[in-house]
Amino acid sequence: MVKLSGGSLNRVDLAPYEFQLEPGLDDLADAVSDETELLIVNSPSNPTGAVYSDAALEGVRDLAVEHDFVVVSDEIYERVTYGVEQTALGSFDGMEDRTITLNGFSKAFSMTGWRLGYIHAPQELIDQASKLHSHSVSCAVNFVQRAGVEALSERTDDAVVEMREAFRERRDMLDELFADHGVDVPVGDGAFYMMLPVDDDDQTWCEEAIQEAHVATVPGSAFGAPGYARISYAASEERLREAVDRLDEGGFL
Repeated sequence: MVKLSGGSLNRVDLAPYEFQLEPGLDDLADAVSDETELLIVNSPSNPTGAVYSDAALEGVRDLAVEHDFVVVSDEIYERVTYGVEQTALGSFDGMEDRTITLNGFSKAFSMTGWRLGYIHAPQELIDQASKLHSHSVSCAVNFVQRAGVEALSERTDDAVVEMREAFRERRDMLDELFADHGVDVPVGDGAFYMMLPVDDDDQTWCEEAIQEAHVATVPGSAFGAPGYARISYAASEERLREAVDRLDEGGFL
């Protein structure tokens, strides 16, 4: 989308820091300048599950203020965290007028197919975004909007906690299973993904894994992180155990 809009794209590789931003702030500082117009931050992260610390987000704030750019903060997984809480980037001093916060109902409330989300940003940016939105999707269908209102009520709190605990148990189970096979996998504190270290040619690894072991993963290179395969644990424990067994039997671990 950046390239379609005529922009140039610059990525910051956080793989050397187990996908955490705080130790990579110097790399981020090297990647931005006074010519930077926009920075995109995703925490909790897809594909890594990393939740960025307040110190990391303060570092983002400092750079945004210093170089006067806007930050898009994708916080769709904010309620899917384990033992930590995600701080909204726009809540930091100096960021209210330079943060575009993206969120929605697909993850925390399992409303994936209903495509209901929202944006919080300065009014002048909302005015421009509305021009594109109104001519592409018009609006969310009425019953989905009503479902969103219900999702935000206190009546759903217990269900979200139950789902989050199930994800945490699956994450911990996968971590133990991979450790039993001698594979050290960075464990994130949010979302429901893991980045499994694989061959340098992660595209070929993923293709062979699905063809031979019938296990579907996503190449890390699709996210700018070659040498990894993204695994989703939004599946039952039984299916996840079976997937690890198949990868092991196929010689992929």
